[in-house]
Amino acid sequence: MGIPRFIKLPGHKQFNYSPRYWDPEKEEREERIRRIKQEMGIDMPTDPNRTTIRRGSFRLATQKTKVKATRGSNIRLLIILAVLFLLAYLLFYR
Repeated sequence: MGIPRFIKLPGHKQFNYSPRYWDPEKEEREERIRRIKQEMGIDMPTDPNRTTIRRGSFRLATQKTKVKATRGSNIRLLIILAVLFLLAYLLFYR
């Protein structure tokens, strides 16, 4: 006689992974052809609001925002330093 089980344990789950092939050179070539056709007026995009997500596009977008933030903080720092130098000049040389 076995011990009765009051709790039924779930069986193991399997994961079916089928890898897909991705060719970055083909994607770049198709993008280049699409841009050239668009410039020549041969092929107009079907949906002008559709964006394409390419490899590295998120990284480029974050780098642009970092550059803007850095530029803004540098300008702010220069303004603060100018005000401090002006105050120091007025305090010490008046």
